[in-house]
Amino acid sequence: MYRSWKYLVVKNEQDLKNRERLQRLARHRGLPGFLMIFVFAACALISLGLAGFFLQMAYSHQLPMWSSVGSALAMLLLAGTFVFGSRVFLRERRLDVLRKFLRHPESGCFVVGKLTSFSYVAGDSRKLSRYFVEGEAEGPQGQALFVGEFFDADIWPFTTEEGDRQIQKDDDWYDLKGKRRTLPVPAYFVCEAKDPKVAVMVGIDQALLNDALKRSDMKTV
Repeated sequence: MYRSWKYLVVKNEQDLKNRERLQRLARHRGLPGFLMIFVFAACALISLGLAGFFLQMAYSHQLPMWSSVGSALAMLLLAGTFVFGSRVFLRERRLDVLRKFLRHPESGCFVVGKLTSFSYVAGDSRKLSRYFVEGEAEGPQGQALFVGEFFDADIWPFTTEEGDRQIQKDDDWYDLKGKRRTLPVPAYFVCEAKDPKVAVMVGIDQALLNDALKRSDMKTV
């Protein structure tokens, strides 16, 4: 998920292909997954420690054999579940198109596409809410690619013509009705060079974005 436009804005082709920027972008968008791996791994270690504790209690006869062994087995099962969860997130990181491109630049390529629509995904609070943004892009041989990215709700400045028309007088965006920039907007993506299926957003024109941010009364980048 993108929580800032800082590493997405580009002024020219040199900015777009700047490796240092792309590495920072990969770390930025991959942080939630990394945190989940860390949390699952830590929980697995804690569960293994508790399993060892219960086995020690059984060995020293400080707890009834059946309860301590049963508790140890439950902790081992829980540890296995946490290990499985961490492996799932780790696999997703390894298969991430942008990370694969950074490891092996010859395996991917840049393509131009556009962001076309979005939907609001409510969280428990405003800070946890986000937008799921969809788009369109074509691979090197004209293949239609899937484009889907999450953006923090506090940084998203765009709307759609239909969404703008539906704003009512008491809505939050009423003061900006007719002013915000509407989709679609062009953007830059990375996809696999061979048999691509997914495109990952890696850039948007800085002037275009700042215009959209100004229209939405947001801070420019």
